[in-house]
Amino acid sequence: MTYQEPALLRPKQAAQYLGIGIATFWRLAKNDESFPRVFKIGAQSSAVYKADLDGWIKRRQAGA
Repeated sequence: MTYQEPALLRPKQAAQYLGIGIATFWRLAKNDESFPRVFKIGAQSSAVYKADLDGWIKRRQAGA
């Protein structure tokens, strides 16, 4: 069986993936219009698409 990366990342996982703290993750989600949309997956659960984070990283690298 091959390992398949998750398509969705919870905020803590997404922050780790980006190499930032959870507070910075939420600050970006709130204040940066180009940051991928964080959406609810349950009553107290949120997530973001990993592919959207990858695209956001690429756009930032291209602009820098």
